Amino acid sequence: MNTTAPPRLARPRDSHAARPPRTARGLTFLELVIVLAVLAILGALAVPSMAARLRGERLQTAAEMFAADIADARHEAARRGQALHIEGRAEASAPARSAEPAWCWSVATTAGCSCADAAAETCRLKIVPATEHPGVSLVQAQGVHLQPDGQATPSVAAVFAAGDRRLQVQVSRFGRARVCDPAGTSKRVPRC
Repeated sequence: MNTTAPPRLARPRDSHAARPPRTARGLTFLELVIVLAVLAILGALAVPSMAARLRGERLQTAAEMFAADIADARHEAARRGQALHIEGRAEASAPARSAEPAWCWSVATTAGCSCADAAAETCRLKIVPATEHPGVSLVQAQGVHLQPDGQATPSVAAVFAAGDRRLQVQVSRFGRARVCDPAGTSKRVPRC
């Protein structure tokens, strides 16, 4: 029998010396402060453009809802076989100190059935107050009379404003409503 011991493998004296040095990971406090400052500046620059975009979206939504109500009333007039009317009250015609909304519009069965008159409740089918469209003004409104055959008097039925932008809702003689931009600055709405 052979009693010799197996040879031992050589080990380095210091096991830490054999490893490569570790690199530091993460950010220093100064780097983190600089990143946060840059993000704060970019956020401050984005807020005004976001507010303008939100105002534009609200304006377009109000104008499109008014046009949709005209289209719905046109179909309802044909279905009922009787004329329907869209009556709007612009902001300028609202009383100065009133609990009522600054402006509104309504779909009604009779002409002159105001959206602001509480006694006119029996003739209104739908009412839309200004509170449904914050930040938007109805600066001009003209009654739209939709006949059962789909005919209407062509007009600019409404002009909505938000900030420095305005949108019009026009009605053709066939009772079709369209939203347009008098200034032609919108990419999504055609010029009037």
